[in-house]
Amino acid sequence: MADVAVSRSILSLPFRPVDVEAQIRARRLIERGEADGRSDRPPADATAPTSTELEIANDVRAERERLANALAAHLRAQNDALTQLDAAMDIAKLRNDAEYAISRLGQGDVAWKGEIARLLREAREAKAEYDDFRIEHGLRRAARDPGNRFLAASLLFLLIVVESALNGVFFAEGSEFGLVGGTVLALGISVVNVLVFGFCLGFGPARWQHHRSLLLRSVAWVLLAAGLVLSVGANAFVAHYRDAFERLGENVHLDAVWAHLRADPFGLARLQSWLLFFLGLFFAGLGFWKGYRFDDPYPLYGRIARHWRDAEQRYLESRHQRLEEASGVRDEAKHALDLAIERLRGAAMQRDQILGARARIVQEFQSHERHLEEAANALLTAYREANRRVRTTDPPRTFDVVFGFDDRVLERDEIRTLLALRPPRADSEKLIAELDGLRARVLDAYQKIVDLAPESV
Repeated sequence: MADVAVSRSILSLPFRPVDVEAQIRARRLIERGEADGRSDRPPADATAPTSTELEIANDVRAERERLANALAAHLRAQNDALTQLDAAMDIAKLRNDAEYAISRLGQGDVAWKGEIARLLREAREAKAEYDDFRIEHGLRRAARDPGNRFLAASLLFLLIVVESALNGVFFAEGSEFGLVGGTVLALGISVVNVLVFGFCLGFGPARWQHHRSLLLRSVAWVLLAAGLVLSVGANAFVAHYRDAFERLGENVHLDAVWAHLRADPFGLARLQSWLLFFLGLFFAGLGFWKGYRFDDPYPLYGRIARHWRDAEQRYLESRHQRLEEASGVRDEAKHALDLAIERLRGAAMQRDQILGARARIVQEFQSHERHLEEAANALLTAYREANRRVRTTDPPRTFDVVFGFDDRVLERDEIRTLLALRPPRADSEKLIAELDGLRARVLDAYQKIVDLAPESV
């Protein structure tokens, strides 16, 4: 993070101690002191320091001023970093955004109560109806899913079309309109055969013969037997009609066909008529099979199960949609608050680091300032002692003057101003507690919505 990089770059300031022995050699203080001493310079009554002493004093003062400027720059950088930490985020905006999120969640809670309660009630009532039906009728298995009913209806339509086309071929020989005329005639026959003697028989009596009621089962068996007999008879009638239609064309009389069927049921003259008979039974059987499987074999069980599943699905879809919307509001607000709390904690830690580093730097600067005075006096002593050893007159009184700075850097107005810390705009711990409370309120508002809608009915 940029803030961390800034704070680390201003944690320390180099204070290099003066190597007195190296400075004595580099400045040739012994040699220069002895050279001035042999000439008895400075004279005993001198009141001003020598050029060598001025050089030492000026260099030490210059070093201190350099460090004082570095210290001031360092303190400015620290103050800038503290200011950045203090203004790193807009707390007022965070408060407003969190309150807005809580308000939105609360509005969703109020708006959703009526709808979700109704959907949940409907789903539970449908579930109770389903359970009661199973108990009443002794059903232990789940209702069977008939699958795609549109696909089943499409297949029935296809069966009618295919049978009509095939029957049309058989009736075409006796029709003055050929294949088209035969197909039109066969269409009506196919609709009755597939839908009435096939689908309706399978969907109705064939399923109702599973009913728990003995009376209803008996009625269903009677209807089923009658329907199967009628189906066979109807297809036989169509086959005999086709025989007569081929011989007489449009002049066929139904009474004559019916009389011939009763007199000689197996007396079909053409192979095509036999094929028509078995083709009709085959397509009626397909229609019967689709009708039987169009719903659960036990009457009404499939409808009641679908009513329950549809009610449950409406409830779950509404729940998912509402919770998804509420989750988006919650996650957005929570993410902003989590990030703000993390940044506040990081800023508080960085502030403590900066202030701790400042205290260490101030202490080190004070120590180094004293060290510079001691080093200056050590260098002056080396020069003066060498001077004393070889001179023939008394040394001046200036040799007894101890070097010291005229002021203290830390007492200068500029430095004192830089060291004067402004308190932070707000207590970070209180802000963290406040934001944490807002986060808890956001989560509570979301939880109220969740509590309205259990995961299962």
